[in-house]
Amino acid sequence: MPPDIEIIVGTYEEYLLGYQLSESPEDATPAKLQLKQTFADRSHAGSIKAVAVQGPWVASGGSDDRIFVYDMRTRKQSQILLSHAGTVNTLQFSPDLTHLLSGSADGHMIATRVGSWTTEGDWRKAHAGQAVTHISCHPSSKLALSLGGDQVLNTWNLVKGRVAYKTNLKSKTTLGSQPDCLSWSTQGDHFTLSGPLCLEVWDIKNAHVVRRSKTPAKPICVAWLNGNELLAGLENGSIAWISLKDEEDAPPTIIPAHEARVKAMAYLNESLATVSSAGEIKVWRIDLEKRELEEIASTNMDCRPTGLGLLDLTQFGNARPVEQRIKVEKKPKAKTESGQTAKPAAPRGFVTIEYEQDEKQEPEEEAVTTPKPKPKKKAAKKAPQEPEESSEESNSSDEESEDFSDSDSDASSDGGHRKRKPTKRKQPPTPSSKRKVKQQKKK
Repeated sequence: MPPDIEIIVGTYEEYLLGYQLSESPEDATPAKLQLKQTFADRSHAGSIKAVAVQGPWVASGGSDDRIFVYDMRTRKQSQILLSHAGTVNTLQFSPDLTHLLSGSADGHMIATRVGSWTTEGDWRKAHAGQAVTHISCHPSSKLALSLGGDQVLNTWNLVKGRVAYKTNLKSKTTLGSQPDCLSWSTQGDHFTLSGPLCLEVWDIKNAHVVRRSKTPAKPICVAWLNGNELLAGLENGSIAWISLKDEEDAPPTIIPAHEARVKAMAYLNESLATVSSAGEIKVWRIDLEKRELEEIASTNMDCRPTGLGLLDLTQFGNARPVEQRIKVEKKPKAKTESGQTAKPAAPRGFVTIEYEQDEKQEPEEEAVTTPKPKPKKKAAKKAPQEPEESSEESNSSDEESEDFSDSDSDASSDGGHRKRKPTKRKQPPTPSSKRKVKQQKKK
């Protein structure tokens, strides 16, 4: 039976991918398993920088300053957190699934309540205003460690919500200028810090280095197998096996794994998952007694990975509808599209409704255009102005003057301006009366 795990990988290409182990065909060797893609999402507008998996929840943070939370019970996006104003560098769920701790380039370290997704703690200057690069939560969910650009290791009391004490790492020459690989052991008695060519194991009781192991290449990531055994992925593509049971001067066991550097790794249910910078994912079966790794499956995702987490599928019981749910989500889309093309009745109905509306709108427009006597009145008002000038300038005949006077009287009766009418009426009678006097004299 394949291991009950699902590999969640974040990439530079903005994709969040999921892979699950399945049995190989009958023709192939039974020992070799296959990795099939079971989840894919591209919600981020920038590269994904951090991935956290705990219980049914999956969280991803990216360079777009956003955190996306997914509920893997429904395999859908559950929440979008916009609490940061910079690139989200690190994400970590508390083991008791009460909070999500996040660190960003804006210098904020924020604790978000799981479920309601409200901000319950916001430390604006967790590392003197410098970027928060690493966060690791203690298995008891009462302590947390954080690293930042100020090269100070902060130990947080999550019960009181404040820093318990600080450790300045600037004087640690072995760790260099950018300490990395901050990770708690499974029991919470030790944690790791890495430098350019070494990996240090610190004891929480004495706050001192218990083991300092020199590595042939720079450590990139760390995965604890138990309280005494840990694995470190190196830049040259190999894995260093370090055991606290060995002597202090004992060198680590080097195991070849990838051709490119080991970008991320995680351990769950006696299975180890690693991913290289070239996009190669491998799943290993671990033999603790012999300190050996056996490859059981591998695939290439054609993307550059940034982080990796493992989802425990045993919490969902026998119901593991990973591929089925994805197929069900895809099929309805295809059916709806085909249904829309196959049923022309629906668009025809809409077209007829639009025509009915147009037909109804046409009489309304006619009703609006017909009762518009105002422009006609204006034309009637402007018409008498022209004959006034002609009556004053030209003295043609009596019929023309009578017509102009009639038009003036009509305009006055239609317009209703009584004050202006007497002036207009007085002007035309004067020439007409003079003409009548002249005609009488001629007779």
